[in-house]
Amino acid sequence: MPLPETLGNADRLKDTAWAAALLADENFVFAPTNSRTPKASGEDSFIAETLSTERTIRNWVTQHSLPRDNIWPAITEVRSFLDLGDGLNGYPATMHGGMIATLLDELTGLLLNVNNDHQNRISSTGKPLSAMTAYLNVSYKKPLPLPGVILGTAKFTSVDGRKFYMRGTLEDGTGQVYAIGEALYIEIRPKV
Repeated sequence: MPLPETLGNADRLKDTAWAAALLADENFVFAPTNSRTPKASGEDSFIAETLSTERTIRNWVTQHSLPRDNIWPAITEVRSFLDLGDGLNGYPATMHGGMIATLLDELTGLLLNVNNDHQNRISSTGKPLSAMTAYLNVSYKKPLPLPGVILGTAKFTSVDGRKFYMRGTLEDGTGQVYAIGEALYIEIRPKV
């Protein structure tokens, strides 16, 4: 069954064997990639509009781990399948390093977003979590070839009060890691 457009198009990934196998994993469920939806406020326009073309990010399908009960964060991991075009090149047939950092920032932020969405589904009293990137340290391991399908992941490494530490990766789906991002997000306190 095809996914709603807000969830990307998993059918376009079936020809990539590793992606097809991971997409069928019952320990993960499909989730919207909220930053791919244009908003009237202009929020997320870079990802939702500028990078949503046949030469940039052609398709973005996200899954998250099954939620844990009675613990926050309930969802500990997200993974995204990204079909990327050659409009993201820095060197010929190689992704621009700044774009790698952008994707790692989006993936780690997405992990917070799916937890927010989950919390809002299970509790009418849940307040939305608002957090911003405090740092993102990127280690470039190997040039990322384009065009093609890659796997992006994000996992919590620890949570300390208002601080959320995460690790993101961009890889080929069979074990080759192209880049690792170590991120810290800090919850923004509302002004009183």
